[in-house]
Amino acid sequence: MIKTFDCAVIGMGISGVLLAKMLARIGLQVAVFHDDKPIKTSFAESLPASINPLLARLGLHPYLHHSAHFPCSGTYSSWGSAALQQPDVERALQQKPGWKVDKSYLISQLVEDLPETVVMFGKVSGLEQQASQWQISSKNHMGEAVQVSAGFVADASGRQGYLPRALNIPRHYFDKLMAFVVNVPSVKIAQFQHPVLVEAQQHCWSLVSQVSEKSTMLAIFSNQTSPDFECYNSFENWHEVSEKSIYFKQFIKKNIHVPVRKVNASSHICSQLTGRNWLMLGDAAMSFDPLSSHGMTTAMYMADKAGEAIAQYFSGKSQGLDDYSEQMTSIYNTYLNELVERYNGEQRWSRSPFWQSKQAIHVSNEGAFVC
Repeated sequence: MIKTFDCAVIGMGISGVLLAKMLARIGLQVAVFHDDKPIKTSFAESLPASINPLLARLGLHPYLHHSAHFPCSGTYSSWGSAALQQPDVERALQQKPGWKVDKSYLISQLVEDLPETVVMFGKVSGLEQQASQWQISSKNHMGEAVQVSAGFVADASGRQGYLPRALNIPRHYFDKLMAFVVNVPSVKIAQFQHPVLVEAQQHCWSLVSQVSEKSTMLAIFSNQTSPDFECYNSFENWHEVSEKSIYFKQFIKKNIHVPVRKVNASSHICSQLTGRNWLMLGDAAMSFDPLSSHGMTTAMYMADKAGEAIAQYFSGKSQGLDDYSEQMTSIYNTYLNELVERYNGEQRWSRSPFWQSKQAIHVSNEGAFVC
């Protein structure tokens, strides 16, 4: 028996869950497909103060008043010089602060609050466009095979993306940045009163981002131009490869053993973001260098705008899909220019292949990666 829905949302990250919630609220029948693999690493996301109006519009502030999340008044930075640049605390106190968000926990909060009309399925095993409908193969919560028909598909499945493969849509890549991420016990350092630090190093840049009072996320961002690239895979090497850092090494405890998670952190955008009865959002559509702090902020914004476009589609106005595509492409073009400008703010290692690879825009199609 085929189960029929108005809209299928593929992916249960922040953009997918927010979109499902919005579509159910306007009366659409929504199916959500997700891969139920557990996430073993906690990712601490920073949301700038400028996102507060969007948080209010999406009704997210009540979720953030939980011990898993906390206000954040800025970032320490050692970028362009050895000097430590302080967060602008005085300015932050004059406005509502930004937030440190445990992304995994926020998603679990939102999933728990999804309307009962939203039906959950497992991983997509087949996806085919047939006339005006989409046919989707999956499994239900009991592990039984099911067939779902949907009039519209929103792909929020992350970087792997289902629609680009199903519709043979090319991706344009701009780098090959990788993140090496660990969760370690928090270290109290009097010099750092706020939970975020970014530091440039000769062959990479590094991030300290507090998850909770007891746990901190450390990350190294680099590519294969770095002579230390393979060393980043083992946390036991981190103190040595970061020995010339000034600040980052202070957060690396010796003699502890924690797994390193290697994550794709490259920038890419699909050559087409919408079609007659589909769209992409979140990392499935376009992904961001973590240096930009665009990722979660833009995922929320895309969910908001995708919800508006799909609502218009079901009211007989398809122009909303074109407007969504144009707006997101414009945002991405602005992001790329800002990103290159940010990387060019670091000139201490002008002969470093890593920094050279990041200080200009390189474009390649899928499968032909650049640095």
